[in-house]
Amino acid sequence: MKQDVSGLGLVTAAFYIGIGLFQVPGGILAAKIGPRLTVIYGTTIASFFALLTGFAGNLAEIAVLRFFVGAGMALVFAPAVVLVTRFLRKGSEGVGVGIYNSAFSLGGVIGLSGWAVFAGGVGWRSSLIISGSLGLATSALLLFFVPKDNLRSDFKIDAQHLKLILYDKWLMALSIALLGIGIGSTVVGNFMAYYVENVSHVSVGEAGAIASLTQASALLTAPFSGRVFDRFGNVKLLLLATGAVMAFGVGIAFVGTLYSAITSSVLVGLASGAGYTFGFAAAREASRLGPEYETLAVSWVNGIALFGDFVPPLLFSYVAIGFGYGSAWLVLALFTFVLILPVLFSRISTRRNSRESSTLSSEV
Repeated sequence: MKQDVSGLGLVTAAFYIGIGLFQVPGGILAAKIGPRLTVIYGTTIASFFALLTGFAGNLAEIAVLRFFVGAGMALVFAPAVVLVTRFLRKGSEGVGVGIYNSAFSLGGVIGLSGWAVFAGGVGWRSSLIISGSLGLATSALLLFFVPKDNLRSDFKIDAQHLKLILYDKWLMALSIALLGIGIGSTVVGNFMAYYVENVSHVSVGEAGAIASLTQASALLTAPFSGRVFDRFGNVKLLLLATGAVMAFGVGIAFVGTLYSAITSSVLVGLASGAGYTFGFAAAREASRLGPEYETLAVSWVNGIALFGDFVPPLLFSYVAIGFGYGSAWLVLALFTFVLILPVLFSRISTRRNSRESSTLSSEV
């Protein structure tokens, strides 16, 4: 489309607005019809509009279509987190979230490295049409192989319960922390390949391979961090450590060499794989109103984090154009760390704490 980095920022922001706006509606829908059907609907919508992007004629059309891809994906993530954790034994829920995050990371590795080479061969339009078609085929697999939900016939969404979740201060703090984690993974995931290709003058395939190190690193840490969460449980300390690594990873790209880009991609991946696992596992446990509201709790946290993620691409492209890429990396690194800090001053509210308090009371 012969656009500069601002065009990439616009398209990326449109996606995050869509995925952020539809998180809570997706959580409410999952409470009503079950997470399985919600995931199927979301996968179908996202895949259909990804396919249509292959026929887009200009940047504005791509931005609109990316918005709807984001809206469809908003119906997938949180309900699928709940589905995966239900299939694992009690006490291993964090591992389930980690495994699920790893699947996303694996897709990212394929998309940024192998698929970039494939798109270079068949053309970007054909690659989008094919990937959208594969997504629609995935919807069919979900329909046939994921067990149906055991829905309560007497369940009705209670406005008071919705209020308890939406005004929960701990969930708000988790959302802000994940927004901080998301800033790093968003700017590196969406800009690193473009940055390396233009600054270091390497091929598209090589730039994509470097950017894919973020997803590859997340693939390594996500399952392990799920086990750490199940055993350690101090989510405040875990998120603080993760945020520090994330901020350093984003900031080191300031150096401007190929090696600093590789180091940045790896560190950001390690931090995002762990950070998202810690955050979503804690959000799922924060729902004390029954399993029907688990998806809404995760959706609410994810929604605030992702909706806020539309700002970093615009901010990064603005600073990069006005002050250079080095300044852009440092500014985003600072934002990453600052947004982690509020979680340290919030009171933890989870089912795990409620069980521990009850046990302690009975012992006393």
